[in-house]
Amino acid sequence: MYNEHVDELNNLSEDEYGGGNELTSTGFLIFGLLTFWIYTVWLYFNYLEKHFNLRLKYFNSILMHRNKTLEIKPIPDEIIKKGFSTKRLPRLICVIFYSISMLIIVTRVIGIIIGMFVEMNYYLDMVSTGIASLSFCISSIYFMWWVCDTVRKHEYYELLLTEYIKNPDNFKMVPPSRKFIERWNQRFNKIAFFLILCVPITISPLIALKHFYKIIESGGGDMDYVVIIWQIMLYTCATVFHIWGTFLLIDIYNGHLRIENFNRSSFITNEKWVSNIENSVIDSLSGKNKINIGDLVPKRALAAIMITDIVGFSKEMEKDEEYMYNKLLKHNEIIRSIIKNNNGYEIKTIGDAFLVRFESAVDAVKAGMSIQNKFSDYNKNIKPCDRILVRIGIHIGDILMMDGDIIGNGVNITSRIEPLAEPGGICISADVYNIIKKSIDIKVINIGKKELKNIKDVPEIYRILIESTNCS
Repeated sequence: MYNEHVDELNNLSEDEYGGGNELTSTGFLIFGLLTFWIYTVWLYFNYLEKHFNLRLKYFNSILMHRNKTLEIKPIPDEIIKKGFSTKRLPRLICVIFYSISMLIIVTRVIGIIIGMFVEMNYYLDMVSTGIASLSFCISSIYFMWWVCDTVRKHEYYELLLTEYIKNPDNFKMVPPSRKFIERWNQRFNKIAFFLILCVPITISPLIALKHFYKIIESGGGDMDYVVIIWQIMLYTCATVFHIWGTFLLIDIYNGHLRIENFNRSSFITNEKWVSNIENSVIDSLSGKNKINIGDLVPKRALAAIMITDIVGFSKEMEKDEEYMYNKLLKHNEIIRSIIKNNNGYEIKTIGDAFLVRFESAVDAVKAGMSIQNKFSDYNKNIKPCDRILVRIGIHIGDILMMDGDIIGNGVNITSRIEPLAEPGGICISADVYNIIKKSIDIKVINIGKKELKNIKDVPEIYRILIESTNCS
């Protein structure tokens, strides 16, 4: 009886057999997906390698430029190894899995086209399709995991390298925080993993076994619906995978842009510094070592200095780095827009603190009041735990300008005045108040002379009453 059914099946044409065309189209689908993802793997590996090399050249150019004035050691090998290099093994693993899938699908499709399907056990045919799809799913998941993990590490070590260049003497190698590691460990990703991996594993043997026993018991019958179900499962897995992969890639790209913005804001603070950095990068890539010596000659100037600082930033940073980092981005966005509108020059940022120079004390105070008013409006519409409170100190005095930075007693006094301000408040020196009191309608409280560390000639300090100000 069984042999008669087998002989009957062997005499059927492809269309009569029911499933040849469908299985062929399924094979072409997987073949196309495999071809696309082999190209994607190669493209991403090459992209990451080139990107890491360019980033290293960028940071080396920063180091070369800063070493003209500061003695900074080369980039630690551990940072380069962990954050700016790719491994060959993941590429090899992906290619092996893809090759297995490709070989199975090509053999199967060619066999169907030339008529070998009549000699192939349908159970074996379905199992081979399952193995091919599983190889594709496993290698694709591994590849996506590798991309996410590599970019995550790269982002972290870029931040670490930024801190190293800013503070080489106080630099410490610390492992990534738990929050940083779990950035992409979201429920959506777990669901996608389950659907992509578990559905083919579960469905493949069930469909193959069911089809095999149907052939034995009924001599074939109409099995198109089984093939259709199988194809739907494959299409679903492929669709979910591509949606999931796209979301992940967009997320890591946006996250990397935020890191890049943070790095640029840490180094590039005004037009003069931008020019120096651009020249340094160009010279590094062209093999030249040029520097404008005039930029290193200190110049004296009278300027209004403003320093801002987020209240409780360091303490909150220990609790949740990623949350505070996003909070810092919003803080920086607000302050930079106001500085620009009030003729200020951002000198540098140190963590959550801004050092800003103004040519006018009036512009400095107006900017400070606008900053506090802006944060006051921002805080009205959010939860108390999400509010941003800033202290601001303003002083006018003699400074030294060199290589895009400023130093001097005026900067030191400002840094001591800023902590005296209340959260959401502004403290100014008597020198500033005497200049601006006839130009800006403000109310102040004289808190007298306070002891300022390492400052001998201490000025009187005034607190501006923000709610009663009119910054028009």
